[in-house]
Amino acid sequence: MVKTSRYILVLIGVLVLSIVLPDQFWTVFREGFRTPNVMYSQVIDDFIIVRSAEDGTERLDPAGNSYTADEVEELLPLLFFRQLSADGNMPDSIRGVPADHATISKHRSTYTFMPRNINTPKPVLLPLLESQSGRVNLTLPEDVFRLNNRIEFIVAETNTVDKEKSIRFNDALVDAGFQFPARLIAGIPTVMKSRDEGYFIKDNSGDLFHLKKVRGKPYVRHISVPDHLNIVHIECVDMRTEELYAYLYTDDNEVYILLEGAYYLQELPVGGFNRHTDRLRVRHDMFGKTISVIGDHSLKVTRIDDAYQVVDTYETTWEPRQKRSDYQLFSWLFPFEVSMEAPDSRYVGMYFSFAHGFGWLVLHLLLAGLLIYLLKRRNSSLRKNSIDLALVLLTGIFGFIAVRVFPNKFYD
Repeated sequence: MVKTSRYILVLIGVLVLSIVLPDQFWTVFREGFRTPNVMYSQVIDDFIIVRSAEDGTERLDPAGNSYTADEVEELLPLLFFRQLSADGNMPDSIRGVPADHATISKHRSTYTFMPRNINTPKPVLLPLLESQSGRVNLTLPEDVFRLNNRIEFIVAETNTVDKEKSIRFNDALVDAGFQFPARLIAGIPTVMKSRDEGYFIKDNSGDLFHLKKVRGKPYVRHISVPDHLNIVHIECVDMRTEELYAYLYTDDNEVYILLEGAYYLQELPVGGFNRHTDRLRVRHDMFGKTISVIGDHSLKVTRIDDAYQVVDTYETTWEPRQKRSDYQLFSWLFPFEVSMEAPDSRYVGMYFSFAHGFGWLVLHLLLAGLLIYLLKRRNSSLRKNSIDLALVLLTGIFGFIAVRVFPNKFYD
């Protein structure tokens, strides 16, 4: 019983150390690396790259021309219009279009996608706001709805189903051709937005529907989706230009935007994008969009105009993180790490990640040899400590510290 308790403590020690030590390592030794910031200049019709260099920050265009920080601001007036206005350097127009603050701000927005956006807890009870209340501010309703084999509205105060409202909205969905159960639902369930556009729902057959409440009545619109598209993720956005409703992701890693009003699916040029590993950033401005696909060691930036035609592209790569000195040192010290968080998930759990390569084997053998030396020095039997040796060989520094903190002699 004593031995069993001791080994339980040792295993707990290994688990705790595999969480704490790697975390402290990355806090101390992680090399500073920032993904290059690539923006599109409407002044020179070319990209401006801002990236870290050995002597600080360098700012240049694809041809290699270098710029100062002030020059970059003048080349990117749609991004730095506040600073340029404060300095008195803001142009009155750009490309013949008046560049007043209201217009620039209205068209300026940034959308960011990360892999963890997909693997995240999904609420099962959602509010359906009134989209045409006539009021300036949005207000939350007194009920919420759930969408499974039918739609049901639940009054929050009494926790009872509003049968009349549920039937009314359920019939509206069925009449539009909706097939239960719902497979995807996306919206912006908050009042912190300029207006309410309800929810976009993928039904059991793969069709897409728009559901919202208009003056107390259900509004349901069937959205035509090509047969070859399998939408697996939807993210709604709130744009003051009222250009688009949402970004849609397919199982083939294609990205579409759902244009507002026309309900048209417009594909974005994101070749090489992987929703499981890459980040996506879309910057909107008065003249188009700058789309960045950010991978582990690569960056592809595409500029498109208002007609969604490609204007220019820029690509660059850098050293993979596995080849950086901090990751190489990690692979020599630790065979694995355990974290409560994962870069591709918003769920809290026990996430194991193994080191790149097998450099840790050398340290494991050295630690096992050191343990044998310490055991012989104490005249302890190697046979009785064979489990400790095996644990050190398997877990390295985690196991070595654990068996030293909870030695066999502690229970003699």
